[in-house]
Amino acid sequence: MIHDTIIAQASAPGNAIRGILRISGKLAVRIAKTIIETPESLTAEHRAVCVDTRISLPVGHFTLPPFPAKLLVWKEGQSYTGDETVEIHTFGTPVLLDAITAALLASSGNVRLAKPGEFTLRAFLSGRLDLAQAEAVLGVIDAESSLDLKTALQQLAGNVSTPLSAVRSRLLDTLTQLEASLDFADEDIDEISAGQLQKTLADASEQIEQLQRKITQRGIDGGKPKIVLTGLHNAGKSTLFNKLLRREAAIVSAQAGTTRDYIEAETDWQGIPVVLIDTAGIGNDAVDLLDEAAQRKTLEIIKQADVVIHCYETMCREEMCPENPAASARTVFFQTKRPAESLDDLFREVGNLLCRSSEYGMLPNTALRCREALQSAGESLFRARALWDPALIALELRNAVNQLGLIDGTIHTEDILENIFSRFCIGK
Repeated sequence: MIHDTIIAQASAPGNAIRGILRISGKLAVRIAKTIIETPESLTAEHRAVCVDTRISLPVGHFTLPPFPAKLLVWKEGQSYTGDETVEIHTFGTPVLLDAITAALLASSGNVRLAKPGEFTLRAFLSGRLDLAQAEAVLGVIDAESSLDLKTALQQLAGNVSTPLSAVRSRLLDTLTQLEASLDFADEDIDEISAGQLQKTLADASEQIEQLQRKITQRGIDGGKPKIVLTGLHNAGKSTLFNKLLRREAAIVSAQAGTTRDYIEAETDWQGIPVVLIDTAGIGNDAVDLLDEAAQRKTLEIIKQADVVIHCYETMCREEMCPENPAASARTVFFQTKRPAESLDDLFREVGNLLCRSSEYGMLPNTALRCREALQSAGESLFRARALWDPALIALELRNAVNQLGLIDGTIHTEDILENIFSRFCIGK
């Protein structure tokens, strides 16, 4: 069925100034010729062409007057899907687009309506996209904010695929060299040294750990960046939390240690959907076991934050918790007890960090799909680094390579493809 010629509306449903129908497959040009007044204009040139023409087609018992259309034609190997493709751009009237679709379907028995995500599926199967990039196409379509769109576009551009492909390629080269030295021990083959092998495994492990950190920071909670409020006990964190949410979500008291557990709420940070988290105070000696547990939990949450807002009252920044893990490039320091404090600077600083934090982001669907494979690949590399037997090292390397192949789609099953592409709408 992958060789069928398919057709679907590629523009959004409903009335619009322009509507788009997409045809892809070996018969795309042939059936497009059946509805236009100038079929000879669709030539067999080996390049993409744009043709201004008019369409004439029957609707019920009469024929519509000819109306203008623009046809964009890509030859096989040049299009998004990799197949011969024609896009018909004309008036975006649903009745008219349905009539064109019906006429095209009637022109040949080998043309059918596309299934959800089938155009992108063909792009994947033809090698135009890998699975992470295919998921990014859906991310672009479903983006609800500028940050969502930026993350999806970066993944589509290869910020996940490129490092993943590089580490898999290096591991595959190492595996090939290692297996060759085992299979042809009597031949004059350059063997990989123990030092080279350990360096390759260490570098690959680091790359995989970086991808796993992306999942921890962005993928598991639905993709919304985390903004964590932290600071000493009674530093005004809960007051700021309520002010940012514009409601009384956290209990505020002059008594230190009021917040013993973290509180989170979804909000909008200048157009970016985020999860805002108020945490227990840290930095002073714990007053009891409950406070000690609360501080440990706070430190765990800080490690997962995209942005940390470190609250303080009047002390200098330099005097605050020098060993606090929040003191990093993703931290904004905020004085909570300043008279007539304006939040404008805070909104701007945090907004800038949010945009930077998404530079190496990963879409939630990709993160959830990749988590298990990355963990398995990392565990194989960990075991390989502790082994001395080349045959056992090769076995662990083979598993790591295969697990990484599941992520980019080099290795795939029908179930994986169905799970990914069934989420697409028709026409994409």
